[in-house]
Amino acid sequence: MIPLVLTLIIITVFLLSSLFIYVLIYSRENFKSSSSPFAYGKRRIKYVIQPSMNIITRRLSTYRSSFSIHHDSNLTKPNQTRSYSCANNLSVVKYPHRRRSSIIDSKQIAQIQFEVPLTAEKYRRRSVAICNNIIETKQSTIDSIIKTIQSSNQILPCLVSFSIIYLESSQIKIQFHSLTSLLSTIKQLTIKLKLNPDGKAKELSVKNILPDQNIFAEENTEYFIQFSHIPLAKLAEKTLVIKFYGKNQEKKTIQLGQIGKIYFNQIENIENKNQMDFIHEIENIKMSSIEILVSIEKLNDHNLIIDLQRIKGLKHNQKNPNATCFFRIILLDRHRPLTTHETKFYRLNSSTFSLQESCHFNILSFNSNHLDRLIIRIDFYSNINDTNEHHYIGRIKLGSPYICSGSGTIHWQQFKQRHSFSMWHTLIKQ
Repeated sequence: MIPLVLTLIIITVFLLSSLFIYVLIYSRENFKSSSSPFAYGKRRIKYVIQPSMNIITRRLSTYRSSFSIHHDSNLTKPNQTRSYSCANNLSVVKYPHRRRSSIIDSKQIAQIQFEVPLTAEKYRRRSVAICNNIIETKQSTIDSIIKTIQSSNQILPCLVSFSIIYLESSQIKIQFHSLTSLLSTIKQLTIKLKLNPDGKAKELSVKNILPDQNIFAEENTEYFIQFSHIPLAKLAEKTLVIKFYGKNQEKKTIQLGQIGKIYFNQIENIENKNQMDFIHEIENIKMSSIEILVSIEKLNDHNLIIDLQRIKGLKHNQKNPNATCFFRIILLDRHRPLTTHETKFYRLNSSTFSLQESCHFNILSFNSNHLDRLIIRIDFYSNINDTNEHHYIGRIKLGSPYICSGSGTIHWQQFKQRHSFSMWHTLIKQ
């Protein structure tokens, strides 16, 4: 009997211990699985209501409206006049007790692409005169030049517009378009053209000229001259001089003036059969013994600095020891005066002396493509022959070959290439 009871007790203890061990192991496994980071990934989320985009949008709008009500007084409205960009939807929240910081990281702001709106001209912050192309010449441009000069009470120059074309048949064609401010007594006009260094010369005559008549009508194509047998390889070696002569009612020949040397190596793209347009002033060119050292410098694309450094070749009048002189520096836009600068007076007690006179012109409206519209004219005044009044002695003109001629165009080309250049110029008597 006793062995049977002992056997039952042992079996019961064994079963209870097995059950205890099983429960302990199972509870540990459940604890590990619940604490694992992948437990949520293995579980299936149960929703009371199936999710949809309407519910998400409703929740976001509710949150946004509550947030805007709470912070409505601190929100800054974006500037509606600014150009469209990816950052337009960003709003800056001002917290008075918080340190200022950027709402966007510098690396992120560099990646934002800005676009200029179609109505950008409506919101321009600065009004700047925009220049037209240098090729806009012809009669309409000359008329506007004349009107501007008349409104400024300046002496009207005698202007002529013409074009030069290099043809495929190795010919140079010079076509005349307009001539203004010609003397009313002139009844016949003769234009003589000379191509150097080969010395080819041709002339063009216009008869029965009426007062205030546009001699070269734009639609008229008969007023032109051609030079033949000009190889393209030798085109850069050529220079052109144009002289104008007139006859009055008594058939007396009058020398009206000339256009100085036009250097073909300074004319851009003429070899591509393009029509290159010119507006030049007809001048009486008489060289004097006076020379002036002039420097031109372009500063920061906004300022043009003209520096008069030295003068030589002056005639000293011992009878007038108190004689003085001064310079007037004029900036012109295709022969229309823009700005004038007058220097101080200098004693003419020596034939050579230093000037060290500089002036600054604002050329913000003229970018690199429109610099060839500008002319720098330096007028020289002196009272060496009169103790009371200063008289106009002569001048120097610097500019592109499209509107100037002579050594002033050489100085201008060097200045455009180097942004600063000094050169001696001979004063032209007027």
